[in-house]
Amino acid sequence: VYVTVGGDGEVSQIAKAAEARGAKVVPLMRTGGASDGEFGFPKAALSKPSYATEDQWSRLASKDAPVEDSAEAAVDVVVRAMESPPEAAHRLRSSMGNETTVVCIVSEAEDGAADSEALVKSIAPQLDAQMGSRSTFVTRGMSGVQETFANNAGDGSQVKNIMPFGQSSGFDKGEDINAGGDDEERDEIFGSVGDVYVTVGGDGEVSQIAKAAEARGAKVVPLMRTG
Repeated sequence: VYVTVGGDGEVSQIAKAAEARGAKVVPLMRTGGASDGEFGFPKAALSKPSYATEDQWSRLASKDAPVEDSAEAAVDVVVRAMESPPEAAHRLRSSMGNETTVVCIVSEAEDGAADSEALVKSIAPQLDAQMGSRSTFVTRGMSGVQETFANNAGDGSQVKNIMPFGQSSGFDKGEDINAGGDDEERDEIFGSVGDVYVTVGGDGEVSQIAKAAEARGAKVVPLMRTG
């Protein structure tokens, strides 16, 4: 990771070389010069990367933001840039509490089959009532079955939706938590945080997550009637 501060043509050359070989470049744009796009600084490096949020990126650019806020954003972006999926899974699991039972809801994107939705709509409030604060329910933030679960698991306070950096679920209930630079990394992380995986219908992607979960000793509960 290369963090650029101000700079001239020499800084731009270093940033270009680093970017060309796949290194990540984090420009502190508020410092001006090359880091703010001058002297031929690589344009792609000025665009928000997947591992940064809009708020973090804007704080790197804004001269009106308190220095402490820009510094905090820079640290968060650098840390996330270097975070591997196993490290992300450890971070999320720690944030949920090691004594908490993590129940993951697994379905394919936009699975809205009537029977599946009805079943999940009935299961969600019962799980929330019986497990309550002793559990955290996790989805991949996809519409259909996962959104139905989030909307019906009590007040949604125990629901977490894992989304790649820079993305949001748009769900009315549950808290979005970011991890992974893309869907593939997010799915790897999702398959590593749960104690129990409830599968609903699904395709090859659902099978891969179930296999990974089972291989590390997690319990898999397939709702077989959903196909």
